[in-house]
Amino acid sequence: MSLDLIVVSKRLATVGLAAVTALEQRLGVAMPPGYAELMAIYGEGSVCNTLDVWGPARILERLDEAREIWAECWFWEHPELVQADFAAAVPVGGSSSGDQVALVPGRGLVVLPRHSDDAIDVGTSYTEAVRWFCTSGRLVAASEVLWFESWTQQSCWENWSGDEFHQVQDAIAALDLHVAVDASREDARTFLIPAMGGHVYVMETFGDGDLYVHVRFEPEYVALYARIEVALAGVGVTRVARWGAEPAA
Repeated sequence: MSLDLIVVSKRLATVGLAAVTALEQRLGVAMPPGYAELMAIYGEGSVCNTLDVWGPARILERLDEAREIWAECWFWEHPELVQADFAAAVPVGGSSSGDQVALVPGRGLVVLPRHSDDAIDVGTSYTEAVRWFCTSGRLVAASEVLWFESWTQQSCWENWSGDEFHQVQDAIAALDLHVAVDASREDARTFLIPAMGGHVYVMETFGDGDLYVHVRFEPEYVALYARIEVALAGVGVTRVARWGAEPAA
């Protein structure tokens, strides 16, 4: 089953079949079904701002380090697999929280969670593994929509701070710039805005009564971003930090 991802980014770095074939020859292992298709359509990037899908070059770059960690710092349990089974495994993705996705030859794809000692089978196809990670609710909140951001673009990132979640959420929604909203968490909303090559993430931060807003956009779409900037300022949200690319003049 193929993935139908909402593409937020304006530019993609797709990977051709020749690069996937070269990876397989280098590893002596066939990549799982769906991997070559995902690379050809989307390339390397993040799905639902949760799971990082890696291209061939990054897989080779991380290979030795991953196998070294599995050999020296093993703590996971599985009803059928043991540590030795991962000596020939291949890292094919991960999350910012430290979860790992490994291809175990002859077995399929296995997730090694950062904060759990249970290794989890997630199918034999790459698309199944991506869908499981983002929608099962086992490790992260189940996403209501599946969306993709490439790592190719030179984006502007900003953090804002405020204190009225629903007011801010309604202000962004009223702009009607988004194509979809991921409301997988009660305390957060992600507005997907391909027209500016990014998204707006609004989250309540309990404990200090504050509100966290993260904005990502591509620099040439600064005019569209300016509408978001005005909307945020209009409901009392203030910009805390900006990094990455600078907006185009």
